Amino acid sequence: MGRLVIFDTSNYEDFPIGGQLTSVRGFLRFLAVVHPEAAGKVLLVGVTTKPNAVGEEGSVSLEGVSFRVRYVCAAETDLAHTQHSLRAAFAKGILKYGARLALTGRDLLYIQTPEAAGPAKLLAPRAKFVIFSHGSYANMERGFRFYQKSLVKKAFLSYLRWVLRRASRIFVLDEQSRRDYLPYNQNLTLVKNSIVLPENYEAFSPMSHPFRGRLLFVGRLSKDKGVDGICEAAALLAEEGVTLTVVGDGEEGEHLRRYAGEGILFVGAVAPSQVAGYMEQADILVMNSAFEGVPMTILEALSHGLPVISTDVGGIGATVSFGQDAEKTDGTPASIAAAVRKIRADYAAYAAAAHAHARDYDYRAANVPVWEGLRTFWKDGRKD
Repeated sequence: MGRLVIFDTSNYEDFPIGGQLTSVRGFLRFLAVVHPEAAGKVLLVGVTTKPNAVGEEGSVSLEGVSFRVRYVCAAETDLAHTQHSLRAAFAKGILKYGARLALTGRDLLYIQTPEAAGPAKLLAPRAKFVIFSHGSYANMERGFRFYQKSLVKKAFLSYLRWVLRRASRIFVLDEQSRRDYLPYNQNLTLVKNSIVLPENYEAFSPMSHPFRGRLLFVGRLSKDKGVDGICEAAALLAEEGVTLTVVGDGEEGEHLRRYAGEGILFVGAVAPSQVAGYMEQADILVMNSAFEGVPMTILEALSHGLPVISTDVGGIGATVSFGQDAEKTDGTPASIAAAVRKIRADYAAYAAAAHAHARDYDYRAANVPVWEGLRTFWKDGRKD
């Protein structure tokens, strides 16, 4: 029978930092632990941070199970000085190395990033494809770093609508995305993102983790993330012993580092495996995005017992419980500072609620509806 071919602008190991990688690795870990017999029928199509590996085949191992991966383009690792569109390079790479992918109509194409859908369908017109939508395509163009003033942007928006219409199924993470997609496709399944709970999850105690004033931001340093507002809030709270650590890099990095100084530390991009260490040392995760889907960073923070401060955009309001494990901000520094003070006043209760809520996103349970939705279209010869 056919294969499950997963397309993502990731190397499935350590690039990029953040939710995109965590999400797809959560699903692969689910396969490795719950359905290891299916791993041999999975092909990962992704990017590499090693230019000499483009076009080659490698492997990714999780829980002792190996998955084949074909690298179709190289990704730039200096996120502060990105010169080219990775989306465009990925689409071109799929076509360039299409013969090596050997796609057929029996394969199920599992699209994690929409620019893969068109090239993959050109290579295998009869193949069905399923989308995992990390955020609404309706606002996707707002995050463009390229093509902001050209016809390419308009063409891409038209292309996104075509992708939505042609998908056999679309997994969505939030109600807003579901509403955005309904005019184009009725085959929508609301699912949860998944995380791997920390090894010390069961031993966590909010009573042993008092508030120390350590704020944390993790993510790409881009305009839509509102990191400048977080930095200004930290400055307002400096006399109260509050500090801020910023993990990540991006095109706004040089601009934002003007805030660096006593109490505000920029550590740059780190390996995904290191993010947990920063969360272990933090007290509150602060997000300030103009638009989001369901940030994996928030789910990871909850699993470490970190209350969250965030704008109520995308699926965030349905992911956290404002007033219990999180507080809402309108994005202004004063609002963020007020939320910090509110959480600090009852920190143990917020931390306990955050920790308990994380169990809802454990990868072994959260990926069951994703697996069942894929199996509707992908039959690999095994008896269910």
